[in-house]
Amino acid sequence: METVNELKYKTIYGLIFKQKNIFIDLCLMSFSVVFLAILANIKIPLWPVPITMQTFGIFLIAFFFGSRKGLLTILIYTVAGLLGFGVFTGYKSGMIAVLGPTGGYIIGFLFMAFFVGKMIEKGHGRTKKSVLIVMLTGNLILYGFGLTGLWIFLGDVSLWTVLMAGLVPFIVGDVLKIIAAMAFFPWVWDISQKISPTED
Repeated sequence: METVNELKYKTIYGLIFKQKNIFIDLCLMSFSVVFLAILANIKIPLWPVPITMQTFGIFLIAFFFGSRKGLLTILIYTVAGLLGFGVFTGYKSGMIAVLGPTGGYIIGFLFMAFFVGKMIEKGHGRTKKSVLIVMLTGNLILYGFGLTGLWIFLGDVSLWTVLMAGLVPFIVGDVLKIIAAMAFFPWVWDISQKISPTED
């Protein structure tokens, strides 16, 4: 039987689905892509970058799957958008979405999912303080890519203009997401450990 310490260093996916196979992987990843597409279109319309629940969805996926499957899920989501499925914010799709003002954020989602998943696999995200660290790290990665892409898109503008367009309007929303995550994720971990199938 696994000890609590051994359970600590697994993902929620690993805790709940001990007997995994490709069918379960594909079903859960497909569901996650659809779920993320829905969250991407729960938004407050701002220009050039709207406020959405999309980033919270990325965190959920990374917390659940970990680094590799989390990254693969976001990659499938991105490819689906590039192939014409309206999964991006505003039901956008195609290269125009990646080359537009949100392109840097879309690329950042991949790195964000991977590194957040890595932190989860190393034992972070189980306590409120740890969730705070994970959320802040993920947001720093996302904004690093997102603001760079936005700066390129906007052209010859000041850093302040970029920050006002791609960061400042989202601070309040990000704070609320972090507070929600600090309450939600530790509870999910506790429930997952309690329902986790035991091994003889």
